[in-house]
Amino acid sequence: MGEMETDKVDRASAALASGDWEAARDLFLAIVADTSPLAEVLDGLGRALWWLKDVPSAIDIRARAFGVYIEEGKRAQAARLAVWLSRELRNLFRTDAAASGWLARAETAGEQEGDSSVAGWISLARAEAAPRALEAIVLCKAALLSARTHRDSNLEVVSLARLGFLQVAEGDVDVGINSLDESMAIAAAGEADDGQSIAEAYCTLMDTAELLGDTDRFEQWTVAIDVLKARHGFGPLDSVGSSLAYGNLSAFCAACCGGMYLVTGRLADAEGELRHAITDLETRGMQSRCVHPVTQLAELRVLQGRYEEARALLESYEDLPEAVRPLAVLDLALGEPESAAARLNQRLADHDDLMVGALPLQTVLVDAHIALGNLDAAVNAVQAIEGVAALTKSKRHAGEALFARGKVLAASGEPEASTALRGSAVAFSEAGMALGACRARLELARTLRDTDRPVAISEARAALAAFDRLGAIPDADAAAAFLRELGVRGRTGPKNLELLTKREIEVLRLVAKGFSNGEIAERLFISIKTAGHHVSNILTKLGLRSRTEAAAFASIHLPSEPAPR
Repeated sequence: MGEMETDKVDRASAALASGDWEAARDLFLAIVADTSPLAEVLDGLGRALWWLKDVPSAIDIRARAFGVYIEEGKRAQAARLAVWLSRELRNLFRTDAAASGWLARAETAGEQEGDSSVAGWISLARAEAAPRALEAIVLCKAALLSARTHRDSNLEVVSLARLGFLQVAEGDVDVGINSLDESMAIAAAGEADDGQSIAEAYCTLMDTAELLGDTDRFEQWTVAIDVLKARHGFGPLDSVGSSLAYGNLSAFCAACCGGMYLVTGRLADAEGELRHAITDLETRGMQSRCVHPVTQLAELRVLQGRYEEARALLESYEDLPEAVRPLAVLDLALGEPESAAARLNQRLADHDDLMVGALPLQTVLVDAHIALGNLDAAVNAVQAIEGVAALTKSKRHAGEALFARGKVLAASGEPEASTALRGSAVAFSEAGMALGACRARLELARTLRDTDRPVAISEARAALAAFDRLGAIPDADAAAAFLRELGVRGRTGPKNLELLTKREIEVLRLVAKGFSNGEIAERLFISIKTAGHHVSNILTKLGLRSRTEAAAFASIHLPSEPAPR
C-alpha cells in the first residue's frame, strides 16, 4: 500500500474513531473505488454503514471483508468478524441458519488462533441463542473468562452486561447488579474502545433497569458515560442522540425508550418513540434487537381502547415471546380471561427459570384468575410477585405486589384490601408509575364504596383526572362509570383538551383547516417531522383515530381563534 493510500486509510479510520460516520463512509468508499481494498478498509466501511443504520449493507460489506481477511492470513480478525455477522443475522434478522453458518466459520477461522479471545466471542454468540437462561449464564461466564484471560475489554464489557441481565432475570439480583456495575465501570474508565460493545452494554443496563423498575442506577451510569465522552474524547458516543432525558447510546434504542415511557405511563411519549422504532425496522427489513416495538405499541393501543388496531398489530407477531403479555392484556380487555390465562401459563411453563423476568406475566395472570373466579390460582401468582419484590427491593415491584394482593383481597371481600391498595398507590407514585398509582386508587375507591363514600368519590375523581391526562381511555371510562354509579358527575368540559400544549392547540387548529404536515411545518416554522410528532401526540392525548376525527373534535370543542389585532 502506497504512502498516499495509507494516508487515505488513516484519515478514514480517524473519522470512524471520532464518530463522523458520513465522512468515514465517503472516505472508505473513495478508497474502495480506486483500489483493490484491504480487509481493514472494507471492515471500516461496514462499521460506518452500521452506525448510519444501513445494516443490510454493513453486513454485505463486512461479509466481503471476512474473505479478504482470510486471504491476508488475518484469521483472528476474520473469526471475530464472523461472530459479529452471526450475532447481527440472528438478533436483527432472525435468520438462524445463516447465523449458525457464520458461527461455524468463526470456529474454523479461529482454530489456529488458540491464544486469543475468539472462543469467548463464540461463547457469547451461543449464549444469545441459548433457549434457557441457566445455559446462557454458563456460556456468558465462559466468554467472561476468555475476555479476562486475553485482556479483551470489549468482550468483557458485553459479556458482563449480558451475564448481569440474565442473573437478575433468574432471581440472583445482587450478583447481577454487581456484574452490570462492573461492566459500566469498564466503559466509564475508557478500557473498552469499541463503541458498539459499549452501546450494547449500556442498552442491556437499560433493559435491566426496566426489568427491576429502578431507573436510578441507569441515570447514575449515564452521568459516568457522559464523563467518559468528555474525558476520553470518545467520538462514537458523542454523535448518538437521545430521546430520553438521561441518554441513549445505541443506534437502535427507540424501542427501549418507548418501553420505558410505556411502563411509566407517559403514553404520548411512548407513542412517538415506538412509531419511530417500527418505521426504522420496517424500512430496513429488520427485527428488533430486544423487545419488538410492535408488541409494545399493541399494548399501548389497548390502554387507549383501540382494540382492533392492537389485534391487527399483533397478527404477524404472535409467535414472538414478548407478544404473550400484550395478547393476554387484549384478551382481558375483550372479556376473554380463559384465553389470557392459557397464554400466560404456557409461557411461564416454558420459561420457569426466569423469576424476575416473569413478573410482567404474573401481574396480568392475577387479573385473569380473578376474572375467572380462580382465587386460589390468583393467590399463587400473587406469591410469585411478592417473591420478586422481596428480591429486588424495588418500589415498583412493591407496588405490583401490594396491588395484586389488594385485588385478590377485594375479590374475596376482605377488609384488608383497602390497606394493600392504599400502600400500592403510594409505592407506585414513589416509583414514578403514574398509571399503576391511578389504577390502585380506582380499586381503592371501589373497596370504600359502602364504608367511606366521600373518600371513594375523591379517589375515583383523582384517578379519572389522571387517566384522562395520561390518555388511558378505557380506564378513564371505567372511573367515570363508577362515579356515575355513585350519582356523581365525573367529567366536566371536553375530555382531554386541557392536556394539549399551546403549540399542540395551534397544530390542532391547522389540522382542522385541512393543512398537511408540510403546510403546518411551513406555517409554524418547524420541521415536517416535528409537525408529525405534534399531530401524533394530539391524536393520542384526545383518544382520536384520525385527522378527520381531530378536525371534528376541534370544530366542537376548540374555542374560537382570537381575532388578529
